[in-house]
Amino acid sequence: MTKKGFRRYIAIVALISIGMSLLVHFNSVLYFFESGVNNFRGNSSPETNDHVLAEVFVTFLVAFCTFLINFYIVNPLDGLKKTGPKRIIFSIFATLASVYLLSDLFFALKSLLSEAENPNKFVLLYFFRDSFMAVVVLVCIYIIKGFYEKQAVLIENEKLSRENLQSQYQSLKNQVSPHFLFNSLTALKELIDDDQGIARDYVSHLSQVLRYTLRSNEYKTVYLKDEIESAKSFLFLINMRYGSNLRVDFRINESYNNHRLPPMVIQTLIENAVKHNEISRRNPLKIILMTSNRNSFIVTNTLQKKISLEPGTGIGLNNLSKQYELLCGEEIVISRSENEFSVEVPLLKPNCNESNNS
Repeated sequence: MTKKGFRRYIAIVALISIGMSLLVHFNSVLYFFESGVNNFRGNSSPETNDHVLAEVFVTFLVAFCTFLINFYIVNPLDGLKKTGPKRIIFSIFATLASVYLLSDLFFALKSLLSEAENPNKFVLLYFFRDSFMAVVVLVCIYIIKGFYEKQAVLIENEKLSRENLQSQYQSLKNQVSPHFLFNSLTALKELIDDDQGIARDYVSHLSQVLRYTLRSNEYKTVYLKDEIESAKSFLFLINMRYGSNLRVDFRINESYNNHRLPPMVIQTLIENAVKHNEISRRNPLKIILMTSNRNSFIVTNTLQKKISLEPGTGIGLNNLSKQYELLCGEEIVISRSENEFSVEVPLLKPNCNESNNS
């Protein structure tokens, strides 16, 4: 919550409180404006101007103070925090209690400072007046809360969109950068001289990786089988560099082939493992890609941190987590032990979000 937001809230509830106080004492306010005409004609007004102003001012104070009390109960400016049922019930009781108590207190003080009418007069009318104020305050406070929640969702979606574009751009840049292409073409040249059969396979896998990367921005989710095929092509390319020092074990239950997940998830997790761990003959890196009976996909790797870590954007896993949160309301699970690191991502059912991907 910012000071600017709080000042805006104070201004809004002050205007609402003024409007409510004028509405509650509408008849008295009419008499107030008619009093000048009546006095000019020699007629007497049933209520003095001071009495009308005092009634309106006290009602304004009651409504405004009740808004302030609800501010600390509901916290309407925090759009990211949902208001639970217990807090809603508490705010209702607190609003009713504060309206009735403050109304009695302020109007009692007004009576002490002026010539008060019979305090037992219009008791039922006072009850309806206070109940009306309580209802209006509650309705307005939750309208404000709903507005800020909607704004928070829009801002969060926009932030995720920017981070997602940045992540996709970074992945795309890594795939088609001159350094990547130079290494790929150098490896291809050596393969052509050594083994033309493997060279043809290398070209095929390279084109598959580039094609899949370029098309991934078109879809929100893809089939697991397509993601696996792209991951295999990517692993074929990087195995040209690491050879037997990088060992990958696929444990895929084919019954999950038509389940869905966001594109580039598996490649992102493989890149994360390769980037942050030592890969050498002394310490080969082992990666396990597997499905689980929890409708999820798990990428596990041995944990062997590099002495000098490569710089990164720091948004890979965080962006992946937010993607899942907005896509289906589920979370990824990151586990770390002394010798192992794993990430478990949910697999969406075959009909989930298919309309957005065809």
